[in-house]
Formats: sequence, structure tokens, C-alpha cells
Amino acid sequence: MIQGQYRSVILQVPVEVTPLKFRGYLRKEIEAVQATAQSEEDIIIVRLFVLEKVLFGLGAKKVDSILAGVVGKCPNILRIELEGLVRPLTQDEMQEAADEAQATLQALRDQVIASGGNLGTKSGAN
Repeated sequence: MIQGQYRSVILQVPVEVTPLKFRGYLRKEIEAVQATAQSEEDIIIVRLFVLEKVLFGLGAKKVDSILAGVVGKCPNILRIELEGLVRPLTQDEMQEAADEAQATLQALRDQVIASGGNLGTKSGAN
């Protein structure tokens, strides 16, 4: 049975954050998200929007390393979903992303309720 909350957080990296400042910015923001966890059982998924110029400036391996390091230090953060942007999102686009995240959470809640609180699949042998 799931005891904690399941939440999605949407972050957009500000335009002024350069590849050199990305790690520090992300660490600070993710630690702030981690601090919002109310219990050890809370699960948080972060959807992170970043300008492609920052991602290209760092390279794929460095970005993966940064994301893994940040997630590894925050026990309630399950994962960070990265989305590259050509331009910053507008307020309406951010709201649309939040609405999509809410719909995903509602679908998961419905699945948990339908399964009696057990999302794991049982293997055939005991």
C-alpha cells in the first residue's frame, strides 16, 4: 500500500542560467523541491525545461552526470524528466504542462485505486 504522496513538479531554467551555472542552479532548485517532501514515502517527479543552448554547451554525458548526481542526493526525487527548449515557455505553455502533469497523476491515482493500492506485478512462482 502506498503511504506517501505522489507529486509532479515543473521547473523552467531561467534564460540567464549558462552552462557553467546550470549545476549550481539545478542543485539549489532540486534541494528546495526535496525540502517540500512531507514524509519518507513521498515520491516526486520533476519535469525540467532547459534551453537547448545550455544542454549543448554541457554535452549529453555531463547533463546525465549532473542529473544523476542531483537525484542521488535527494531520496524523494524519483527522476528528472528533461525537456530541451528552443525558446522559453510562455505562462500559458507552463500551465499546459502543469495540466498534463495533473492528468498523469490522476491516471496513476485511478490505477492505484483500481489495483487496491498494489501497483507491482506478481511473478508466477512463489
